[in-house]
Amino acid sequence: MIQKNKMPNDLFPPDLVSGSVQTQKELDAALAQYSNFSRSLITIGIHRTDTRKWYEDYWQKLYKYLDKDFATKFQLEGEHEARGWEFHIASVLFDHGIALQEKTWDIGPDFCVLTPDGKKIWIEAISCTSGAVDPVPPKPILTEGVIHTSGGNIEDLNRPRVLRILNAIGTKYEKYKRYVVDSKSGVSKDDCLIIAVSGADIEFASYSNMLLKRAVFGVGPDVYYKDRNTDKLVGPFYTPTPTITKKARAGDEIMPASFMEMDEFSNISAVLYCGHHAYDCVPNGHKIGDDFLFAYHANAQNSIPDDFFKFGRGIRKNLQDSTVTDKQQI
Repeated sequence: MIQKNKMPNDLFPPDLVSGSVQTQKELDAALAQYSNFSRSLITIGIHRTDTRKWYEDYWQKLYKYLDKDFATKFQLEGEHEARGWEFHIASVLFDHGIALQEKTWDIGPDFCVLTPDGKKIWIEAISCTSGAVDPVPPKPILTEGVIHTSGGNIEDLNRPRVLRILNAIGTKYEKYKRYVVDSKSGVSKDDCLIIAVSGADIEFASYSNMLLKRAVFGVGPDVYYKDRNTDKLVGPFYTPTPTITKKARAGDEIMPASFMEMDEFSNISAVLYCGHHAYDCVPNGHKIGDDFLFAYHANAQNSIPDDFFKFGRGIRKNLQDSTVTDKQQI
């Protein structure tokens, strides 16, 4: 029998919180004791009091919507980023009054929410990594007082990041297909599916909406043309780019980059994407969740009601004229 979640352990051990470490010797001892802990978790615990308090306050509200072993995995180096993204999603859904279901299943997607008419929306969450083959370049080390310059072709800069987003979507979609045929998961082919992708660890000098549109709707860089009569620039118009090249060891591989208009992926109702960590939102001048981007399948088998999510931006493609809209959801 599956038991409902009980209040588990704290997210941050008491000896890894602000004020607990006063000297370098104490810090070295703490790092040695918790050598398998995420360095990000330790930094937040010791130095970022406001962020730690945000996690601790929401932990009381959200633990029942998360896995029973969430606290343990949240602390680990190899798990922290992925669990932080799940926490991020849960906090936004909770704050906006979305009907999150208590996590009582062991097999199935990360979250389940209900629409007002009782329809299930399953959410599978995944956090992008830099990748091993054709990876995202590491972020530059920025030095105070030193000007950092970067540049190049937009497509070249975005390509490895788009590949990581596509890999994340593909990974979770394959997992979802196994859930549909597993009676223990509770997932039905008539339910909605959202694949929620975090690009917080792969974004640098790039725009989240540009990356997502490139990944799922084949929207390339904007172009303009000069009107011969007026001698003025007209546009912008996006460059249709329905495929993307992956540089593999065995040679270049051409991959589709228009999942959200392809019939074979029409049981993905939407892809949710965010390019920031939750704790980076306020310093960057926006509320947590305002930067969520929802790319809706152009011909979904199970559509999400248009006005269900009243936050973030909704991105849709009209298959008749190929226009792509990007609007605030209110």
